[in-house]
This record gives sequence, C-alpha cells and structure tokens, in this order.
Amino acid sequence: MNATLRAIIAACVLCLASGCLPEQPVQVRPLPAPAPEQPAANLPNKLHQRNWTGRLNQGSCVHASLVNHLRWLNEYELGERWRATYSDGEWDSRLRSRLDAADIDYSYTVKADPRFLDWATATRRGAILWWKPAHCCTFVGWVNRDGRQYAAILDNNYPGRFEFTPREQFVRLWAGYGGFALTVLDDPASSLPYRSYEVIQ
Repeated sequence: MNATLRAIIAACVLCLASGCLPEQPVQVRPLPAPAPEQPAANLPNKLHQRNWTGRLNQGSCVHASLVNHLRWLNEYELGERWRATYSDGEWDSRLRSRLDAADIDYSYTVKADPRFLDWATATRRGAILWWKPAHCCTFVGWVNRDGRQYAAILDNNYPGRFEFTPREQFVRLWAGYGGFALTVLDDPASSLPYRSYEVIQ
C-alpha cells in the first residue's frame, strides 16, 4: 500500500471517528427585518465635517455640507479632494458648475419642493440645502417621531448631533431661505446589518 493511499484511509478513519457524517438538516425560521434606520443618511459622528474659514476669511458651509454628503455616499477621496480645493462662500449656480467640471452627477431643486426631500430620504442619499440665514447644511432625512415627521439636519457649525424641525415648519422656512437642495447621484452607505434568522432545532 503506497503512502498516498494510506493517507486517504487514515483521513477517512479520522473523519468517521470525529463524527463528520452528514448531519440532519438544521431548521431555521426568518426573523423580521428591523425598522428602517432613522435618519436615513445617518453619517457617524466621527465623519461629521466642521465648517472652516477659507482664504477670503469666509465660512465654507456649502463645501462642508457637500463633504458630509460625499462621505455618506462612500466618496471619501472625492470629499477630501473637494475640501482641499474649495472654500469660502458659494452659491448654487457656481456649485453646479464646479460639480459639472468634476463630472459629478447630481439632481437638484430651487423650488423648496418637499418631494425632492422625500426622494432623497427614500433613496437614503440625503441632500445639501440652504438652511438658516446665509447658511448651508446637510439634510439627512425625514424622521418619524410620535406621529409627526421632522427634518433631520446636520449643521456643520455644530457637528456631532442632528437638529430636528417639524416638516411643515421646515418646508416653509426652507422656501424662505431660497429653496435650493442638491443630491449627488452615488450609492449611499450600506444599511446596518441585522440577524435575519434563528435556529429552532
């Protein structure tokens, strides 16, 4: 008997002795999926970008908001490149021109249309928008609490937390601030993992 054959027989004997025979099928049952994460674009605190002062001694809130947005969309390198390239004040038409020049796909509104934010929430992308006087923030989705819907906002002047405003009030104020919102059309971060089944046998 050659060495190879002896090794195969030894492996089979060991397998039988250690119980590697086929087991009975395991019975499992599915577990319900958890409720969708709120807010939908739940960027971790450690990734929140704080506003910074540019070379012209102006705040860079539009660019900070966009960096937050890009980080949520898994575009970390693009976000860091954007932060290193742009700063100071910004307006919607020039921002769109810069996004066009960078070949970045996006969708936007200038009419404070809440359906745009409904879509930004449903696709888990979020958006950047004009919010508060002469300021831009990151909209991270609608949040349902106690039977009411709230806009969840990440303000780059106050990173580390979200601010909540009732939907009707938010839409009214947003329109007063100009009604602009923009979403980059990349895929968002994956949803949180969860246990989808349990063993019942």
